[in-house]
Amino acid sequence: MLTFPLKKEWYEKIKSGEKTVEYREIKPYWTQRISLTVLKYGEHHWDFDKKPHIFDNFPAPCIFRLGYTKEILKAWITKIEIVDGKDTDLHIDKPVYAIHITNVTEVK
Repeated sequence: MLTFPLKKEWYEKIKSGEKTVEYREIKPYWTQRISLTVLKYGEHHWDFDKKPHIFDNFPAPCIFRLGYTKEILKAWITKIEIVDGKDTDLHIDKPVYAIHITNVTEVK
């Protein structure tokens, strides 16, 4: 299951429903974890002929953690795509993963 440690600002936005997409820079660390999630819950390959590159054939559970505390949100991934990082809250000039989420609940 993908686990995302977050700063308080982003954790609260996801908790409130204001933020429904989590962005991660494309690096081996996230590529490996996303690939394992896709193999377990979704399609088994990227369709690079599709623009934007996208996985959208699964719900997969994920966890958002406030830093490394015990405060946890559970959510479901509905789609993972590759988008331009300039148009995200990362504001970087390279492609990034856009991880779309829904059904966010607080774990008590």
